[in-house]
Amino acid sequence: MRCPGQDTQFWNHSAIFEAPCPKCGLTVEFFKDDTTRKCRCGHRFVNPRMDFGCAAYCQFAEQCLGDLPPELVAQKEDLLKDRVAVAVKRHLKSDFKRIARAARRARHAERIIRAGQGNLAAVLMAAYLWELDDPAAAQGDLPAAQAILSDLKAPAALIEKVCAIIARKNASNADAAEQQVAAEHQVVADAAMITDLEDRFRQDPGSGGRVEQYIQNQLHSRDGRDYARELFSTTP
Repeated sequence: MRCPGQDTQFWNHSAIFEAPCPKCGLTVEFFKDDTTRKCRCGHRFVNPRMDFGCAAYCQFAEQCLGDLPPELVAQKEDLLKDRVAVAVKRHLKSDFKRIARAARRARHAERIIRAGQGNLAAVLMAAYLWELDDPAAAQGDLPAAQAILSDLKAPAALIEKVCAIIARKNASNADAAEQQVAAEHQVVADAAMITDLEDRFRQDPGSGGRVEQYIQNQLHSRDGRDYARELFSTTP
């Protein structure tokens, strides 16, 4: 069965329209199911009237709409990130401490990655899913994280990336050094450590005097260290 929104028998006179090219201003004709069109100037742009609402979460969107534009791929991942956050809360049930830690960890990761580069959606998903499985589990053994992402119909490539970010925390220091720990893993690992430091300083206010030592010795990335110093108001 074809999606009613893409079936031409349900179309009316508004199914064909014109839109100005955002680069040169020339008029470009669109059909309502066109995801993108190329202007005579060579610029390709997204259909300004297309409703990507269902496509942002539908697992069959690519078959329905053809090749998805980068803007929609980003939107799909962004919506999926929010659904992962909800799924983690459901998974942890009444464990409000771990739920709060997951939210703080994701917030710290978002601040760190905005200062650098990386896949924001994958990093935030990994931050939410970071502590769901047994920390003593073997590297790559991530049943809870994989189950949640699979239930949400996340693309296989994204599941693999998120789980790879998480799995690296179980590697030995030597292995991590040899593998040149991925930038996304460094972001989430630093966010997790900053969350631990917040809890440590809350429980033992006197340990705040050693915050710079913790930052320098335990955080992986310069962006993470800079953010932690800003958060805890310290100077190197």
